[in-house]
Amino acid sequence: MREGALTDRVEGMAGDAGGVLGRWRLALPSLIPCFFGFAFMRAYNDLIARRFSEASLGAQWAGEDLYSLVMLAVFLLCALFARRIAPLYKRHSAWAAAMLLAVAGALLVSAAPAAAVPWPWLALAMGASAVAGALFILLWAELHACLDPLGIVTYVSGAFLLGTVGAWVLQEVSGAREALVLAALPLASAGCLRAAFARIAPVDLPRSSWGRYDFPWRLIVVLGVYEFAYGVREAAPSFQWDAYPLGVVLVALAVFLMACFFLKRTDFSLVYRTPFPLMICGLATVPFTASLGVFLSDTLVSAGYALMFLVLTFLLCDLSHRYGVSVLVLCGVQELTAVFRLAGHQVPALSDSLSLFGMEGAAAVSALLTVMVVLASGLLFWGRSSSTPWGAAFFGVGAMARESDERREIVARCAHVAEAHGLSAREREVLELVALGRTPMQIERELVIANGTLKSHMQRIYQKLGIHSKRELRAMVGAGE
Repeated sequence: MREGALTDRVEGMAGDAGGVLGRWRLALPSLIPCFFGFAFMRAYNDLIARRFSEASLGAQWAGEDLYSLVMLAVFLLCALFARRIAPLYKRHSAWAAAMLLAVAGALLVSAAPAAAVPWPWLALAMGASAVAGALFILLWAELHACLDPLGIVTYVSGAFLLGTVGAWVLQEVSGAREALVLAALPLASAGCLRAAFARIAPVDLPRSSWGRYDFPWRLIVVLGVYEFAYGVREAAPSFQWDAYPLGVVLVALAVFLMACFFLKRTDFSLVYRTPFPLMICGLATVPFTASLGVFLSDTLVSAGYALMFLVLTFLLCDLSHRYGVSVLVLCGVQELTAVFRLAGHQVPALSDSLSLFGMEGAAAVSALLTVMVVLASGLLFWGRSSSTPWGAAFFGVGAMARESDERREIVARCAHVAEAHGLSAREREVLELVALGRTPMQIERELVIANGTLKSHMQRIYQKLGIHSKRELRAMVGAGE
């Protein structure tokens, strides 16, 4: 083992306990707004979607699918006109519309007649709550894109965990209590969102312009296949409703704990590979549910789909943070993959006539989905090194921005200098942050390292580059004074 690597290992182990406590101490002021604010909105969307799925529209998924289609329309419009409306958090009209429509949708849904809901009533409730839900998701995505990688993983996974648990606990609430809960959730979320934005440093706030870029379409294709597979299973008559929240809670809790306590000792590439075995194991056990239990299959499929969605959310928020591209485009297109889940809802009705490899019905569908997932997941495994730092280079999209600002140019020059002088992956990260003008405290918080560890990294960088100061370092990478 190289001396530098051994030093990193020893210093990392010595600073683990203090690093965890220090990280939470620094994060505590923004902990409640970031965690609970997005969780409130997650719970609101889940509860509203469940109510529409119970509407009598002639098909099992008609109500929830229509609700999702309205949300998809909002995501599409925001992605198409992102250059005109971004950043969304600066538009008071977006805040007002999100809150008013959310409350109106909540009251309309809660006051819906017990019998068949009239179409005008249903259309108003669905339109108001779906538009509000989509706007809140995009506003929170803009907030998450302001955070460093650790913050993104911690707060998004924590919000998914708390929001899913909250929706599951509140699903039996009805009547006046339901109206009060559904109306309070978006208002509380908006308050938390404003408090969280107030704590973001100006340099990290969303930008209003960005250069041309190549969208990471192969990632969207992979998520689309997972959405389709989950949608097929979700629409099956034997699907267990409690399997999905359990799957989400399990993967969100695992990622959250990893981010809080084991991030420095965890290879993040293992996280984006994990959805594959979860989904495959879930689909493979479908033909044997009589002996193994359908609940296990549905939980594994739900966990695989949820983890894939979480991983892609982490990545796209980090790409937005690094390159300045609006999340209205990145996360807006990500949300559009839900159309594949809606398409999957139509498959079980056609499965009786499907035959494949001598299998029929549900077994044939499961085999076909397994093949699709294997082929799509191959895009995540081929040609990538597990030692590549996660983030913009996580899926090989480091060259996403063709025309970008000075920030990207500095990062590119840092990469060239790091490769030419044999800097380690962590030393390269420190080099980039120093070149971008980060203070020592900001670097320690973003990389989750102690002050002594940072000083050791800086000393080795100076030795390898043959320099003696930060001014020389910045001049070497063309970062100016």
